[in-house]
Amino acid sequence: MDANRVLQFFEEHRQAGEPLVLATVVETSGSTYSKTGEHMLIDAEGRFRGMLSGGCLEGDLAMRARVVIESGEPQTVTYNLADGDEEVWGLGIGCDGEMEILLQLLDDSYEPFTSIAEILCGEDAGIVTLDVGQDESLEFLLSPPPSVLILGAGLDAEPLVRIASELGWRCTVVDHRPAYVNHGDFRTAREKHCIPADQLATSVKLSRFDMAVVMSHHLASDRSYLRQLAASDIGYVGLLGPAKRRKRLLEDLEKYADDLRERLHGPAGLSIGGRGANSIALAIVAQMHAYYYGVPTS
Repeated sequence: MDANRVLQFFEEHRQAGEPLVLATVVETSGSTYSKTGEHMLIDAEGRFRGMLSGGCLEGDLAMRARVVIESGEPQTVTYNLADGDEEVWGLGIGCDGEMEILLQLLDDSYEPFTSIAEILCGEDAGIVTLDVGQDESLEFLLSPPPSVLILGAGLDAEPLVRIASELGWRCTVVDHRPAYVNHGDFRTAREKHCIPADQLATSVKLSRFDMAVVMSHHLASDRSYLRQLAASDIGYVGLLGPAKRRKRLLEDLEKYADDLRERLHGPAGLSIGGRGANSIALAIVAQMHAYYYGVPTS
């Protein structure tokens, strides 16, 4: 789910006072596209943000959402896709699992999605409780999208921000050169900062970031960034450039190197082939994605 698009969709409808239906996966079995707690929003016109399947169930959910809006009554639907040879509604889904989905009209305060939005916009995970009827409730842990600190605003940082933002990640771009920060295409970045490299830790709250990529192409700046990141708890630190450059920077860091070595990925990115800024950005995002979701890459 791209949280940014869902939140924008939500805010537009809330400001206009337009009805919305929250569709939430409450139970699954077997192989399913979404798991318990994942959700999407649907408006009265059948438009939606978020996906609970690969696109095969959303049309039916949109029709059901209209009924929920008209009646004001929640609805629970179970999609049994366990028979891989069965064509469901002529779509030939061929999945092997079952999903139970709750559709509920958001109330006058747009709850419970207002509480969900607060978590998605914040820094900490939180427990969401949904009333699923018959005096039963569903509780699930919801985490905000990952936050990425990009240290360096050169041309190769632009595709990195774009790709990460497509995933709904929150990107902050930092550089000490005004021209880079002010003229780079970072429209999808959450924040931009033009500050001296040695003032990073005093100007930006490092504890709110899950991952960082050092890519200023300026040796002194990268050294300063790494020294400050060594004192942080950021679990993934990517470093652009060849292994020889990584080795030199670690030697220059001296005592700080030990606090950073196990977290430092340099050259940053998975070996997936390709050349140029876009391919490198894709490789870096792929490595960060694997790190964030705990997937081994070697």
